[in-house]
Amino acid sequence: MVNAKTLGDLIKLKIVEEVDHKNLNIDVEFLKGKFTSAENLAIGIWNELQPDIEKMGVALHCVKLIETRSIYVEYFG
Repeated sequence: MVNAKTLGDLIKLKIVEEVDHKNLNIDVEFLKGKFTSAENLAIGIWNELQPDIEKMGVALHCVKLIETRSIYVEYFG
């Protein structure tokens, strides 16, 4: 089990600060050279978080990226 604050801080540092108000095609290192679809963003988020979460002794189950109420992507690694 992982502390929710610790997980939130990791997500803020590794994801939110990297993608918020940025040009995903140019400014986000983990998306360079990739088509910026919701699917590729979810995969990129997984790849950024998974090693750090694994170090915490837990497993990352899923990344769910929601665009609208009926449009979303889930990535299970």
